Amino acid sequence: MSLLSEQGSASENQPGAPSILESLELSEAALEGLRLLVVKLEPLLAGDRLSRLVDLMSVATDIVDMSDSYMVEKLANVFEEGTSAAWLAGNAARVASAQVSKLSEPPSLIRLLRMTSDSDVRRGLAFALEFSGALGKQLNHGVTNHLED
Repeated sequence: MSLLSEQGSASENQPGAPSILESLELSEAALEGLRLLVVKLEPLLAGDRLSRLVDLMSVATDIVDMSDSYMVEKLANVFEEGTSAAWLAGNAARVASAQVSKLSEPPSLIRLLRMTSDSDVRRGLAFALEFSGALGKQLNHGVTNHLED
């Protein structure tokens, strides 16, 4: 038995009182739609899952309420920086992959040392070493917030 029919029958015990369905003054198609909606909601109500959905919507509205223009701007900057870093890494990986695929065999140690005469290679190695140092420092001393104002 559905929720609407239970509530409707409860008011039938009181003589002269209209049922909930009758008091809504909806068309028959609208009432049928409500009945179908209640049938779909009954498992959510029985398993207390509907309250979880309501809690989730409450959290979403709290986030919207908390998001002022400063927070939105800061999040946009973080997104832009992250996208830029991903784009840069993707482009570098494509270029390096294309150059390595041209090699018929892996470079020798002497060839690798000769590659360091290129300033771009040295710049990339310096970045990799600095990145490794910063990562090691954070792993050793805990993560610090680099996104502060």
